[in-house]
Amino acid sequence: MTQADHLWTIEEATNHAYEVFLELAPDNLSEQDIIEFNKYREDLGFIEESEPDESWQEFTEFEIEPELYIQVLVGLEFENQDVLFARILISRDKAAPFVHVLWK
Repeated sequence: MTQADHLWTIEEATNHAYEVFLELAPDNLSEQDIIEFNKYREDLGFIEESEPDESWQEFTEFEIEPELYIQVLVGLEFENQDVLFARILISRDKAAPFVHVLWK
């Protein structure tokens, strides 16, 4: 088995992060945020993944290895500004699940 066999693909990890967002959003966002997101997500919603930036270190007690974690942003893209509802750090390691969400 290669290391890749133990990792979720970027797409799989991103999809999982979005599922976590949808599940936890009602408990972590205002009712108005939920209404706004649901109203516009089909046309203006975005989910972007990238390597985790260094700001995550203040929220974790371990070294974040870029090949094992991704950062996922969930929000709405309006003409005048983006609204970011969640920034998610998620593990790609199938044997070591980890998710941390920073909410709006």
